Amino acid sequence: MRYTLLLFLATFLCTCDRAPVAATPAETTTNPATDQAAVEQLIQDAFDHVWSGTDTANVGRYHTEDFVILEHGEVWTNDTIRNWQLRQAATRRPDAPRRLNSFTFFRTEPAGEDIWLAYHNQAHFVSAAGDTVRAMGWLESAVATRTAEGWKLRMMHSTRKAR
Repeated sequence: MRYTLLLFLATFLCTCDRAPVAATPAETTTNPATDQAAVEQLIQDAFDHVWSGTDTANVGRYHTEDFVILEHGEVWTNDTIRNWQLRQAATRRPDAPRRLNSFTFFRTEPAGEDIWLAYHNQAHFVSAAGDTVRAMGWLESAVATRTAEGWKLRMMHSTRKAR
């Protein structure tokens, strides 16, 4: 009886002063549906703030440092995109149509800390009166990666659709 009491007391004391162990990043659980929704929103936000905007600070907000896009036969980096934005800002007229982006995602493949997506991208260029003055479409794919700052685009491929 005395040994049972001592064993119980020793077990109790050993477990009482243990601090909880924090999960390491590898142990962190993810939710595939939440991740997919976050990456689809990332695509929307990147197009709304990078491709429809001229604030070069947004490039680093949505892209990894080594980001590359294969844009209709050309290789663009973050620097290429920033230079394009600066040219757009320098030549934009006050009455220029604004770009509205929409997407139809048809394939999403999670792979570890990355998600690969394929989608149709549709842009409508809308006048101040609200009329569509031009529409364009692309078939695209993207790879998003989870970073310390959240999801960012690492690579994209874009092919214009025939009009």
